[in-house]
Amino acid sequence: MPSPTNVRFWKKKAVLFGMEATYALDPVLVGTDWFEARNVSLTPFEVESGDRNIAMPWMGNSGKLIVAMRQKLAFEVALAGSGALGTVPKIGKLLRACGFAETITAGVKVEYTLISEAFESGAFYINIDGVLHKGMGVRGSASITLDAKGVPLLKVEMTALYTAPVDAAPPVVDRSGWPIEKAVNAANTLVCKVNAVDSFYSKFGVNLASQVSHDIYGGGHEQIKIGDRQPTANLTILAELLATFDPYALATATTNVPVQVVHGTTAGSKVQVDLKTNITGANEVDLNGSVGYDLSLSPIPVTGNDEVKLTFL
Repeated sequence: MPSPTNVRFWKKKAVLFGMEATYALDPVLVGTDWFEARNVSLTPFEVESGDRNIAMPWMGNSGKLIVAMRQKLAFEVALAGSGALGTVPKIGKLLRACGFAETITAGVKVEYTLISEAFESGAFYINIDGVLHKGMGVRGSASITLDAKGVPLLKVEMTALYTAPVDAAPPVVDRSGWPIEKAVNAANTLVCKVNAVDSFYSKFGVNLASQVSHDIYGGGHEQIKIGDRQPTANLTILAELLATFDPYALATATTNVPVQVVHGTTAGSKVQVDLKTNITGANEVDLNGSVGYDLSLSPIPVTGNDEVKLTFL
């Protein structure tokens, strides 16, 4: 029995990502645009179709027309700084394509704040063992996970305009500059603050839940659009006496509570996540025999675009 001669392997993947200067115009990515992607998921051909609905003197399909084509790419990367104060982290481009603006203070910090207009766009290449998929006009959503005894992660889910894949040799990638992340634990993660109270946490997560759509209009207008966001967050902390921290009172009063989590202890390698949020749920849970609060959070802006902020220090 004959065997296929060109079997491809899923393990052999390379993900490149970069920003577009002009929407949907290929920025021509190279090996230095390689990303240390994990848990990669590709939807290379997502379509919308319309039924032709032709009346015929027999049963059966009458055919469909494809009315929209796009592709999606999701993966995780380590949530880590560059190692140098005021130097843009490798993951900065992903945050920009997911609705953040980048502000650099040379030698001090790099900040990422949410925006509600003038969204940037990016492009990805993913080569899977000799077949290249290109996605242009990329915009997406992001989520953060900082759970104790785990790896600090940023997950992105990106939508792109469709480009037909082609056979292409895998790129020669440049892996320089990618830091080895530090585990989330007592040694590497600072105490978090909830409503200005020092708190010790086991789980922390933020999901931007950006509403990403594919717009197509007659006259040649087509784009991937961020139309809104409905962020959520969760935090599980050790529970002290109510006199120290009372989540029930804060929730019933609909108080906008500041939350700050800092991972990393070395200058240039710290990642600070700041939320302005309501507490929408509080449960008491068993944390290895200690009492904990499992908090459901709903980030809400105070002055606009300030409900979620990342700072690399």
